[in-house]
Amino acid sequence: MSIQEYISLLEAFKLSLADNKSPEKIQVIEQINKTITNLKTGKYHAVALTSELFNVVSLVENSMALNEFKLNDFQSKIWNQLRNSVYARYTQDKNALDFIHWG
Repeated sequence: MSIQEYISLLEAFKLSLADNKSPEKIQVIEQINKTITNLKTGKYHAVALTSELFNVVSLVENSMALNEFKLNDFQSKIWNQLRNSVYARYTQDKNALDFIHWG
């Protein structure tokens, strides 16, 4: 997935959260804004980019685990696509690092 595709998913997810101003959602929106800014400026590359994206995933997953964060069907659809692509990227980066480390 390209950086622009991640930005588009992050922006769509952020917009879907705008209907609720709970502290948890505000925190997620702030993290998404930071991540989008960093992606647009090219501040992060490779594994650092994955780490930046994973910050958003971790924040949402932790809030969902504590039942502070609930998603409607539309939000879930966007979230699942974003989360799955970030996990796939994370696995790919981890495998590449393991190969470099052990290769």
